[in-house]
Amino acid sequence: MSSNIQSPARYTSQTRRILAIKVVALITVVLILVSHSAWGKDSLATTAMRTTGLCLIMATVIGRLWATLYIGGRKNAALITSGPYSITRNPLYFFSIAGAAGIGLVFGSLVIAGCLSSFIAALLIAKARDEAAMLGARFGVSYQAYAARVPLLWPRPSLYRDADAPSFLPHALHRALRDGSLFLLSVPMGELVAYAKDVGLLPELIALF
Repeated sequence: MSSNIQSPARYTSQTRRILAIKVVALITVVLILVSHSAWGKDSLATTAMRTTGLCLIMATVIGRLWATLYIGGRKNAALITSGPYSITRNPLYFFSIAGAAGIGLVFGSLVIAGCLSSFIAALLIAKARDEAAMLGARFGVSYQAYAARVPLLWPRPSLYRDADAPSFLPHALHRALRDGSLFLLSVPMGELVAYAKDVGLLPELIALF
């Protein structure tokens, strides 16, 4: 049987994750559309949150591109242990969590940022553990030594080491750019939602910190 065929349990797990993402995404969108900042839209706190959110989103885009230069479309097919993969086994997941927090902050809410990033973190940590089990079975002692040295998710910069010649597949970089654009899209969307609320096109039913 081909190794690409998923087991029923794994397929069910992925289906549940996709459903959970859709539900949380819907709740997040609704909250964004009907809430307003308890700090005040032009307050220093709101401005600081939005600026921090923008910085996190930019870091996410750059970080995901950086990781892609090393993984190069070979995820789960090769054991990459250099560059960003020398400080965390899952840099793509780490930057995705940072990006989720950034999205919440761009919309001026610590509550949305905290809830969204916590949900994404829980989801991706579970996925990372599943992948760790698969990689352990595939690469044996090599992966066990790597896992003993490098954290699953949260980076440890002191471990950093680079490769002599990182390689990547162009289509993988294109996909990373496309995914990064989804994070960047939250910035103009934040401005558009704020404008719609200012002119009364959207209700402001809930005050969120």
